[in-house]
Amino acid sequence: MTINNNIQPAIWIHRNREVEGDTDYVKSILPANYAFYFKIFLPLIFENEETGQVKKVSYEEVAALVKKPFEDHFSLPNIPSFLMPFIATSSEEDYKVLEKLTSILGPETAAIFHGVGEENVPAAFADPWIITGTMAELPQVVEALNDNTKIELVHFPNYIFPLDKSWCLGNLIPQSGLLVLGCNAAVAEQLRSQREIEAVELSVESRYYELG
Repeated sequence: MTINNNIQPAIWIHRNREVEGDTDYVKSILPANYAFYFKIFLPLIFENEETGQVKKVSYEEVAALVKKPFEDHFSLPNIPSFLMPFIATSSEEDYKVLEKLTSILGPETAAIFHGVGEENVPAAFADPWIITGTMAELPQVVEALNDNTKIELVHFPNYIFPLDKSWCLGNLIPQSGLLVLGCNAAVAEQLRSQREIEAVELSVESRYYELG
């Protein structure tokens, strides 16, 4: 895994997304040229220390529990504060989602992993970076990004895309618990036909996150 700071292969994304304003709209994170867009949720774990109950719950189930509409922008900030002490994440479950995504997008697919640079990551990832590899290497990249945070997965590549740009995964809001995918009809059909990943279909104009 070679990390370099020549981000020219990823410039097309930043030139074709809306870079002004907040990043809570699909068009502000991904280019507008894809036929289909999805919000992909990373798993939530419900933990009740009094009863010892631990179970994976979907965002749709949480929305029903707190009696809020499961709208495009439903996300972690929509969960009431009284419920948050019982909500956790699981690196094990996150890796399962990444594994399923990889199976859909193709483990042997030549891909580019790109980060815009952030804090609290290993020094090699502090500035904008690029890694070229295959989708099978996604867990290795995520593990390296989270080397400073052993308990849970906090950091993910901000962008992942194949060399032919037929799909693109984006993630610009730290610890948002989700990814946004632009893709073609074949990938869209695979996402719709599976149950391992919680995903909601959006449009490029959708607001996918509740900033507050």
